[in-house]
Amino acid sequence: MRHRDHTGRESGKSGSFATSRRQFLKLGAAGLLAVAVPWPVAASPATTYRVGVGRSTDGYAAALRAISACADWSPGLVAGRTVLIKPNLVAAGTAESGVATDPQVVRAVVDLALAAGAVAVKIVEGYPGGNNFSACGYDFLQDYGGSGRVSLVDLNSQPSQLATVAGGLAYRQITMPDLVMAPDTCLISVAKLKTHAEALATLATKNVFGLPPVAPYKPPTENGRFAMHYRGLHQATVDINLARPIDFAVVDGIWGMEGYGPFSGNPVRMNTVVAGINSVAVDRVCLEAMQIDQPLAQHLTYAARLGLGPADIDSVQIRGDTLAPRAFNLPVFPPQVEYPRLDRPIFYPAGDQQTTASFTVSRPCVYRVDVVRTSETSQQVDQVRLLRNWTGTQAGSVVVSWDGRDNQGELVAPGVYTVRVEADAGQPARNAFATAWVEVVAQPVVRRIFLPMINR
Repeated sequence: MRHRDHTGRESGKSGSFATSRRQFLKLGAAGLLAVAVPWPVAASPATTYRVGVGRSTDGYAAALRAISACADWSPGLVAGRTVLIKPNLVAAGTAESGVATDPQVVRAVVDLALAAGAVAVKIVEGYPGGNNFSACGYDFLQDYGGSGRVSLVDLNSQPSQLATVAGGLAYRQITMPDLVMAPDTCLISVAKLKTHAEALATLATKNVFGLPPVAPYKPPTENGRFAMHYRGLHQATVDINLARPIDFAVVDGIWGMEGYGPFSGNPVRMNTVVAGINSVAVDRVCLEAMQIDQPLAQHLTYAARLGLGPADIDSVQIRGDTLAPRAFNLPVFPPQVEYPRLDRPIFYPAGDQQTTASFTVSRPCVYRVDVVRTSETSQQVDQVRLLRNWTGTQAGSVVVSWDGRDNQGELVAPGVYTVRVEADAGQPARNAFATAWVEVVAQPVVRRIFLPMINR
């Protein structure tokens, strides 16, 4: 099979590149990457983000090609640090099923990290994936190479801490494993190219949703972190990335998944790995490969607004092998609800002030809006005021006001509350949620007007 280089010219190199550990140690990281991608690559000053594409039937080879092509992998990224590799093992299954990250893609990252001087490499996964290492073919990576530097870690067995989320959209603190938050660690998201019944696509940025322990976010009648879904899945995904940014991103698309992912979709052969130092940029290239409209992945839009990555694919330089897009069949997914914007995020209801929340929905649906008190350490949610109860609307903007009173008509105590929107389009999909902070204060809020300085 012939391949095209980054300029579109064909090269005679085969896409198959099988490499043994002995060969790897002989070549070293830099040497193997040079062999994996034989063409020259040149950065374009007109673009900010570089993303590499590697194409092969072999996950190991494709990963090396993609990582080399992006040109942002360097020994300094991992040397002297503990490398945490987060695959997607959300369900027990082989890489060919499309459900789990190919262990050969992970092996390529492990080899690169060891050759670059990583102190240790820990392949980490949380609930439920921490129970799936064996079923997903990862046992050979336990003490890989016999050096004692590589291990498989179930994050559910690890102690955790409350991590601050500066500028959080749904959380101001998130419970995270101590290991993930430890200094001198490098977090590498090695995700799977999959559709998702709520997020639409689960790629490198969404992959870290599996890091927090399940207990604080598990509703009594459900399995999983669904309390996070009820605060806004897209917002919570961004908050996890704010609490612990991803240091490098790889997406395994040797086999992807379309349809009702992330568990029950159909496998798709793509023979592609995508890699780069910015997870949002990597995910935008993956959406191109899946032929999914960029705005449909709301968590990427939110992440870009907060400076975590590019706002569109035009800001990304795609390097390496030529991308081979294929239109993925999409699941039935919820209406898109833009998180509420408040005209007064801080207000004084005792002085007859009120706040007005505006949000948009992407298609006709019924929705409800309430004001709730939430906890940062548990899934507990207490309703304070029901503002709208399953009201029909067309696609477009919705405006709702709150006067600072509870369901009994009493003024609420000063404090931070959450405006929560839930939307249901009457289809076989989970409801969509979006939230916003609002603070009630005991003193009048003075809106300051800042005048420009006048030179004297």
